[in-house]
Amino acid sequence: MVDSIKVKINAIFFDIGGVLLHIYPNRMIQYISDATDISPAVLKKYFPSDVHEHYERGQISDDEWFAAFKAALPQPNCLKEIDFWRAWNQLLGQETDVVDIVIELKQNYPVWLLSNTNSRHIRNEIDGKYAFSQLADGTVYSFETGYRKPEKEIFKIAAGKAGADPSTCLLIDDNEENVAGSKSAGFVALHYRNTTQLEQNLESLGVI
Repeated sequence: MVDSIKVKINAIFFDIGGVLLHIYPNRMIQYISDATDISPAVLKKYFPSDVHEHYERGQISDDEWFAAFKAALPQPNCLKEIDFWRAWNQLLGQETDVVDIVIELKQNYPVWLLSNTNSRHIRNEIDGKYAFSQLADGTVYSFETGYRKPEKEIFKIAAGKAGADPSTCLLIDDNEENVAGSKSAGFVALHYRNTTQLEQNLESLGVI
């Protein structure tokens, strides 16, 4: 619950996955499983989370990410790069109805995208294919900044790019750790659960 306190907001930042876009990790895993005959449970067990974090920080290339993923799986395996990238694209689904809220908010506020993501998803899937990517006044991506939410540095960068004091920046994110991290950096933040709840919280803040 958000207290009914009117706050001054100069920039609104939206997370992408889970807020503006439905994501399907299990669909990606299943695609790789079908291509390799490795069970989904084993794929999840051996998913190289540490290397994935480097990928989202822009510290390794697309080719290095594929190679690391393939190397992390039980050996030998028959994962082909073309199948891997097809699976990678299976992560992303359709837009959510939060996009309608973005359209409404854009009438009065700059709206930004603030996401832990990778260059391939942005380049091949997000840019030009989804309405929210065209609505945004600017973007702050982990692979470009070298920092990931919930680290304070990425929020400082976001506020700086928006030309706004952190206390006047609002983050909408479905991850509680990211919400907490943004608040520690001085942001106002809302934990997204569903559209109805988000609209109520925005009304309580006096944003809509």
